[in-house]
Amino acid sequence: MGHPEEVDVIVCGGGPAGCVVAGRLAFADPNLKVMLIEGGANNRDDPWVYRPGIYVRNMQRDGVNDKATFYTDTMKSSYLRGRQSIVPCANILGGGSSINFQMYTRASASDWDDFKTEGWTAQDLLPLMKRLENYQKPVNNDTHGYDGPIAISNGGSVSALAHDFLRASDAMGIPFSDDIQDLDTAHASEIWAKYINRHTGRRSDAATAYVHSVMDVQSNLFLRTNARVNRVIFEGNKAVGVAYVPARNRAHGAALRETIVRARKMVVISSGTLGTPQILERSGVGDSKLLQKLDIKCVSDLPGVGEEYQDHYTTLSIFRAAQESFTLDDFLRGDPDVRKELFQEWEISPEKARLSSNAIDAGFKIRPTEEELKEMGPEFNDLWNKYFKDKPDKPVMFGSIVSGAYADHALLPPGKYFTMFQYLEYPASRGKIHIQSASPYVEPFFDSGFMNNKADFAPIRWSYKVTREVARRMDAFRGELTSHHPHFHPGSPAATRDIDIKTAKQILPEGFTVGIHMGTWHRPGEPYDASKVHEDIKYTKEDDQAIDDWVADHVETTWHSLGTCAMKPREQGGVVDKRLSVYGTENLKCVDLSICPDNLGTNTYSSALLVGEKGASLIAEELGLKIKTPHAPVPHAPVPKGVPATQQLR
Repeated sequence: MGHPEEVDVIVCGGGPAGCVVAGRLAFADPNLKVMLIEGGANNRDDPWVYRPGIYVRNMQRDGVNDKATFYTDTMKSSYLRGRQSIVPCANILGGGSSINFQMYTRASASDWDDFKTEGWTAQDLLPLMKRLENYQKPVNNDTHGYDGPIAISNGGSVSALAHDFLRASDAMGIPFSDDIQDLDTAHASEIWAKYINRHTGRRSDAATAYVHSVMDVQSNLFLRTNARVNRVIFEGNKAVGVAYVPARNRAHGAALRETIVRARKMVVISSGTLGTPQILERSGVGDSKLLQKLDIKCVSDLPGVGEEYQDHYTTLSIFRAAQESFTLDDFLRGDPDVRKELFQEWEISPEKARLSSNAIDAGFKIRPTEEELKEMGPEFNDLWNKYFKDKPDKPVMFGSIVSGAYADHALLPPGKYFTMFQYLEYPASRGKIHIQSASPYVEPFFDSGFMNNKADFAPIRWSYKVTREVARRMDAFRGELTSHHPHFHPGSPAATRDIDIKTAKQILPEGFTVGIHMGTWHRPGEPYDASKVHEDIKYTKEDDQAIDDWVADHVETTWHSLGTCAMKPREQGGVVDKRLSVYGTENLKCVDLSICPDNLGTNTYSSALLVGEKGASLIAEELGLKIKTPHAPVPHAPVPKGVPATQQLR
């Protein structure tokens, strides 16, 4: 049976928010016809999606990987020393939830309160936060849910490196907590939870949880994948349908061939921070000057469309690990014996397999001390006083450890590694995205805006120093991989020191060149000494500049795009109102992270789900429906018991 030419609700985009909206509405009323249109492929039972430990494969940009789209800055950036940033974006059903790092974090309460929008405070949203969760960890607070469709656990295993990291963090004044995702904690460490079902070892993605679950038990949800929404069809200013095109334009002389589907009740755009503003602009919703230039009829003049692009910024520093450590390096290199062992382990007992993890088993949120603030410069201190000082629940930075090198192993020496991620959660920098043609196949103008506000350098510089000190105090630390650190002057006390000779000889016991002295640019690390008390590294002004240069050269996205269709008053550049309705239109809503008027300090999957849940509730209310809970049974997963979890027996 073909797809219908008319339905009640069309959802444009199958990312986390779109999956929530489509699945919740369809399950609420079996007679309501809902169509979900997604530009990427169906993720149903794709082993490269549901096996958690192989997510890095989906980050490859090799011409074969079709699970991501890569946006590149149109212009070179002087703030990045002439570099052009690349921002990957999911191109698969489930969106980022199908290919992301699976890290479970949540925004601080003040993040939602800062939206300053009725119905969107943290207290308003807490019931929806609980509604979506199947939280599978013991916890001592009442902020989590236990019968929702999205599973959260520690995964199949927690590495020894994670505990090593937590001990070192505690020594550095970052205390351990059982849950720093309680909406309030801003300076502590934890075992980092993951979007993995502990009973099945599978990734908990939004499509499986919200869409496939409904399609297994009802027939009113229509899924169209590998189709790109071109524009919304309007009659006057009322949205009455959409036009979509094939994902690839490689036939019929590259002519634009549209398929029209009509919507009796509602059109919902959920194509993400980078996709939603493009659809709006091609539909005639955006800055009238731009639309006139491209010969697109203006339906609603909203200059805020595509503006105020935000992200989170990360730098990665890599350290040598003791040869006794378990890391994923050999697996990532493609060692056939190691791959066979780990894949076989997952097939036999996925609930406790090492691949039922993302190898990111611990992390922290941190805020600077008064002494540290004095060294962070006037630009950041101004931001601190305006944004952080009176909001103690806001962390400035996230940090986490990866049991392995998150890097191209073809470029690395042999050995074992761990990686320190540093995330800037509330950048002051802003970017933008706008179409350059009425055709959906023409690349947009994109300016990520990375580091275009000087205030963003100081916290990243500070967090590099903090994570380096944590690494030096870990039992597994065997030196810095100097190629993946700032280029300090060789004579500086801050200069990095690579692998120690003893560990090097363990890696290459028969090597003729191990320990060859080639000058002051290479300083072997010190042999491991469990009794050593480390003094903090002292950095000069020149050292700080070396860190800033390294940041400009290496800072990148965390795939956490938000903010291009802000929910705020129209006269302030807003695009949607508190009910997510697009200003100047009827029956058209935006439901994804593009609606965020301010940043959210979190890995954004949790927030995308929450915006989806809020949008589903608002739409259901307008359609006279009631959201049904619990949701339809999630494929391959046991039905949640609806009570707090206890430790699982092994």
